[in-house]
Amino acid sequence: MKFSRFRAVFILGSLALGAVLFYITFFVYGGFQSSITFNGGIRFSLVLPAGLGKADLEKAALKAGVDNPQIKLSGFRTNQYDLEIGPKTKEKLEKELAALKPSEKPKGDGGVTAELESRILGNLGLTPRSVVSRETMAASYGDELWRISLWSLFWCIIIIGIYLSFRFDFAFALGASLSLVHDVILTIGFIGVARIEPSIPVVAAVLTIVGYSINDTIVIFDRIRENSKDRAQMSLRTTMDEAMTQTLSRTLVTSILTMISVLALLLGGADSLRDFALVLIFGIFMGTYSSIFVAAHSVQYYEEFVARIRR
Repeated sequence: MKFSRFRAVFILGSLALGAVLFYITFFVYGGFQSSITFNGGIRFSLVLPAGLGKADLEKAALKAGVDNPQIKLSGFRTNQYDLEIGPKTKEKLEKELAALKPSEKPKGDGGVTAELESRILGNLGLTPRSVVSRETMAASYGDELWRISLWSLFWCIIIIGIYLSFRFDFAFALGASLSLVHDVILTIGFIGVARIEPSIPVVAAVLTIVGYSINDTIVIFDRIRENSKDRAQMSLRTTMDEAMTQTLSRTLVTSILTMISVLALLLGGADSLRDFALVLIFGIFMGTYSSIFVAAHSVQYYEEFVARIRR
């Protein structure tokens, strides 16, 4: 198949998709979905008795003054739910408590977390025994997580590029690095459009996508190198088109089988794994696309650019 004939279409298509995803994220939704992991907030894990469910917990949280409570089923057999409360509710309740007279303030020194827990449990008619865990996260903790996540992605791509420079040559390292940046940027855009809450599992999914994508890319690059040795008289475009055609079935079968496994996780897993699975599904698709249509074509553009300079 003559993939190189449409290489400009593939590159422009990726740029257009990225522009659309980020336009929707920032100009339609006003930014990424808020997350207590990165923006700060409170998380309760509660085991509800038989007869009570997500709707009851949401009603109790709203009655307690929680704005837009985020509830996820974390334990199907035990009927356990995670209730996440954003920083706006936390700040609002802090102001309410601060405005109260000393005689009106709730007993104890648990602050906002204890007050919210008391209100929610009271609305459900439950005791503190129902609460499995309580977490309070500051915004500064989220800033540190963002920094660590971004640096992890940066060094991951740099180290892979250095490895490929030794394994192949700089042109292939550049092509692979560009395809990884392509996958990461489009996946981040998808996270914004799908209103997926940024979290540690989501960051792990993005890093997993990087590993999956580079594996496919290396397979194609290795076949290109072998074809270059056997058919030295062939042009670079012809060699790459032949290599991509030879590895196409392997790439598609691997992607489909991996997708089936992730779909099982999406359909049969807990709500807490839903975002992780969704990001992986999109990332697998983009990783397969970039391995075939971005990485090798980036090498072609670079080699042709270098050849023009040397003339």
